[in-house]
Amino acid sequence: MNKSSTKAAATILLSAALLTLTACSSSSTKHAGNVGSIRANPSPAMHTLARRASDRANTHAYVVDTDLRSIHNDMDTILHLNRPSRLHNNIKPY
Repeated sequence: MNKSSTKAAATILLSAALLTLTACSSSSTKHAGNVGSIRANPSPAMHTLARRASDRANTHAYVVDTDLRSIHNDMDTILHLNRPSRLHNNIKPY
């Protein structure tokens, strides 16, 4: 195919798509909101199949916060500071 036939095919496909979109739109005032825009994109705020970008950002912030706060507990466990020493004479519950 040469360039002119490719451009002609693209123009025909684009005009057919626009004709399809304009023919399917509704200007009825029976429904609250524009039904045509809802049918064209039923989930406008969804960027993935399951969550919005704001949901992902909230999860990321929660995970970072939890991980940073748990570093102190991890360091206490690594350095054995999370329980009293057993080396002295007092009886300990551990």
